[in-house]
Amino acid sequence: MGEMYAWAVVFFAIFLIGVTKSGFGSGVGLMIVPMTAISMGYISGRGSVAALGLLLPLLVIGDFIAVYQYRRIFSLSIVKHLLPGTLVGVVLGGLLLWWFHQQRELVNALMRIEIGFESIVLVGIHWWRQYNGVQQHLMPEPWRSHSTGAFAGVSSTLAHAAGPIIAMYLLPLRLDRQVFVGTSAIYFFILNSAKLPAYYLADQFANAKLPFTLQFVPLVAAGAVVGFCVNKRISDKLFSRIVYVLTFLMGWYILIDGTIILIRRLLITGN
Repeated sequence: MGEMYAWAVVFFAIFLIGVTKSGFGSGVGLMIVPMTAISMGYISGRGSVAALGLLLPLLVIGDFIAVYQYRRIFSLSIVKHLLPGTLVGVVLGGLLLWWFHQQRELVNALMRIEIGFESIVLVGIHWWRQYNGVQQHLMPEPWRSHSTGAFAGVSSTLAHAAGPIIAMYLLPLRLDRQVFVGTSAIYFFILNSAKLPAYYLADQFANAKLPFTLQFVPLVAAGAVVGFCVNKRISDKLFSRIVYVLTFLMGWYILIDGTIILIRRLLITGN
């Protein structure tokens, strides 16, 4: 991959931040991190390790734009239910990020495998219940929100990969699509903002300083406009189907990607 092509992939991935956050509530953006990490590896002076640090401020900005776009359309009560577990998850994820600094690739692989597997299973169960006309029974609160928040906090801190987890929490609630996106926006704005200190302490911004990162803000804003327009032009039913299908496909993608990373890591260790 040439450096010019690598930059093109990075630009497209950052553009997708705005599209997914303003159009689909962050549940379908799993490809953004691997796209950026792989491409940054071909860019001199950066490297794949710069990906997480580069993306976090842009994710916060994308969340902020989405919060503004849907500022009157969200469920604050859902966010409040998720926050206690989420804060615990962010603290735990931050400790793991620092503790496993040398083993980050291995931890990332395991997290991706687990998230991918969970996404596939949960969507599959939903489709099976829908096909057989079986009513869906959810885990009782507050256990459902606390466990979801904690898992989302850890996976987001380690790999920016909490989108499918929150999508699968919100989809069974059958929210209006704009409430879905608005609620996701304010939740992820809080979550991603809370990750900033942990990333700073773990030196994740070493190869992606803020002045460099801020150059990409127009791409996030452009993507947000596209995502917002797309969201306004589809029905609730179609929106739900799109998110379920994309979450299922991204589940397979991240499962395979994590498995490949894990196998490669084990082969290197074995040698």
